[in-house]
Amino acid sequence: MSLPKAYAGKILRVDLATGRSETFETERYAARFLGGRGVATAIHWDEVPPEARADDPRNRLVLSYGPLCGMSGGLGGSRWGIYAKSPFPAGAHGREHFCYGNLGGGFGAELRFAGYDGLVIQGAAERPVWLAIEDDRVTLHPADEL
Repeated sequence: MSLPKAYAGKILRVDLATGRSETFETERYAARFLGGRGVATAIHWDEVPPEARADDPRNRLVLSYGPLCGMSGGLGGSRWGIYAKSPFPAGAHGREHFCYGNLGGGFGAELRFAGYDGLVIQGAAERPVWLAIEDDRVTLHPADEL
């Protein structure tokens, strides 16, 4: 099954512990799960063990958007989400749980324009860093001054 043109075809993964980045195919998830929320949830399910805490380097911070993001300048044209295990306990058992935030602004569309359907951040950096994505150039920069 091939992806609709609404997808760029790749998701960017950045490991803060090693500073390395790689891409993997969006179709691995998008062919079976609906939109950015479905893809992000599937990545979390596949990669984060249930016992991992929110501050565990095995947790994943997934940023993704739906297939219409960046496709038009209209209302909702750059909605995107951020997904991870939250440090805030919920429910009667008070356990950390997977949750998400739905956001606006230009980030979702800019990630699409850079050629990525999502971003998976994993690991923990030894020092504060910031991430620059310029098309195929992905770099981590020291952020001590921030």
